[in-house]
Amino acid sequence: MDVKSNIINALKKVISEELKKEIDIKLDEPPNLELGDYSVNICFKLAKELKKSPKEIAESIRNKLKSMNIEGVKEIKVVNGYINFYIDYNKLGKDLTEEINKEGHNYGRGDKKGIKIILEHTSANPNGPLHIGHLRNAIIGDCLKRILEFYGYDVETHYYVNDMGRQMALVVYGIELFGLDENKKKDNAIAETYVKINKYLEEHPEEEEKILELMREYENALERNEDNEIVKKFEFAVNYALDGIKETLKNLNIEHDTFVWESSYVRNGMVKEVIKRLMETGKVIKEDTYMLDLSDFGIQKKMVLARANGTSLYSTRDIAYHLDKLSKCDIGIDVLGADHKLTAEMVKAALKLLGSKVPEVIFYEFISLPEGSMSTRKGRFISADELLEEAIKRAKEECKKRGVDEKIAYDIGLGAVRYNIARISPEKPMIFKWDEALDFEKVGCPFIQYAHARCCRILEEAENKNIKDEPLFNYELTNEEKSLIKMLNEFKDIIKESAENRKVHILANYLLELAKTFNRFYANCPILMTKDENIKKSRLSLVKSTKNVLETGLMLLGINCPGRM
Repeated sequence: MDVKSNIINALKKVISEELKKEIDIKLDEPPNLELGDYSVNICFKLAKELKKSPKEIAESIRNKLKSMNIEGVKEIKVVNGYINFYIDYNKLGKDLTEEINKEGHNYGRGDKKGIKIILEHTSANPNGPLHIGHLRNAIIGDCLKRILEFYGYDVETHYYVNDMGRQMALVVYGIELFGLDENKKKDNAIAETYVKINKYLEEHPEEEEKILELMREYENALERNEDNEIVKKFEFAVNYALDGIKETLKNLNIEHDTFVWESSYVRNGMVKEVIKRLMETGKVIKEDTYMLDLSDFGIQKKMVLARANGTSLYSTRDIAYHLDKLSKCDIGIDVLGADHKLTAEMVKAALKLLGSKVPEVIFYEFISLPEGSMSTRKGRFISADELLEEAIKRAKEECKKRGVDEKIAYDIGLGAVRYNIARISPEKPMIFKWDEALDFEKVGCPFIQYAHARCCRILEEAENKNIKDEPLFNYELTNEEKSLIKMLNEFKDIIKESAENRKVHILANYLLELAKTFNRFYANCPILMTKDENIKKSRLSLVKSTKNVLETGLMLLGINCPGRM
């Protein structure tokens, strides 16, 4: 039973009969339960159109709604032009907990069958390990993939491998000069070589021409579809770095479906085809380079497509990749740092010139540690591996302090990292703070995991005493019970909102509120200690439903539930 949808649909029906047209309706939540569970202020907007007072309109609508017997609604009141709806919590509690506990981890699933999404995320340059900056991209992308799939979309994830830029040419040349430390994790060894070659070129600027020559040779070999020594050197360096990156992603509970190499679009001729087609638009200007005029799209800066010698640039290859990707899906989504906004707008404009659809782009602001800024080139960064190791180490200390089995430290550490990043809206810059990430008491993932563990403990105890959960709800419910039922009833809407708005923080923040609501229920409503069997069984069904929803929600954020804490 979806009470909110029932109310909205009934309101739409009544109002459309009055106005002879459809109107959008949004339900608000009054500040306390005495004023109802949901409220609507639509009568103030209708007053001018209907030439009546809001109170008069509200009473007329209320009378029509009452005759409709909206399922799940116990009472409808009018207060100063507002229409307030009171939920029938006994019916909702019974129907809802029955549904949740029957469907388990399928509760809240959507049905978007037949809609294919290709979601590109992480896509860090393979010149070193993933650092804390990449983490925000990877975690937003992976959580979004899980939520979209749960909502019913067919989702394929891409990691776009930038193997053709100057950075990879530096790595290849660096390996020739300095080799690789085989005792180090592979991406760390690549990073060490990358730092060395950057320092070397600062001291020997005359060697810069060799880097440019490497880039030219690699692109020429790809255009001829050759697999010569230069190609093998680039492939070795990229794969070596990717091996280490994939290991990190696996430890973070992240997996990509496809790794798409930038060079594949030079090799298959798509890049040349893109340049040719853009030339035909009459928008390309030749100066020192070939540049695309995008002023028709409100972009004053010109987009560089190719060098004067004809070699391509990242932007051209990016357009080719998007043409290919968008031809294979209904919706394309890119997760990009806020510093890519202009580039993304340019790519979109070029795609429109070519008659293609464009991707949705989720931009995220920077993430940092209180310690300060980072630079891969200078070797000054906090790697994702170090961050996760530190989280697990601190989680072990917390476990020891609380007398909890240290085996769950990985689940707590991983949850701390993933949740603390997922809970912040991507457009907000953030500083990763350990005291928030590992907070057992208020805002951290351990707080949610602990609420789940509490549910598990209660249910185990009930099973040991042979007490069955049963959604009877045939008594006067407390405010804490009502609040918990209402929160559980929001889960489907939260999934829908998170999926349709591509916002993972909506789900993350909901789970924290659900854990808080459950803790208030636990503190004020005796469960196994209550003598009334009907109340005991009903409250147990609420505990079981909460456990199921917390598990499902954390799973969609890529976080494990230890079960015991």
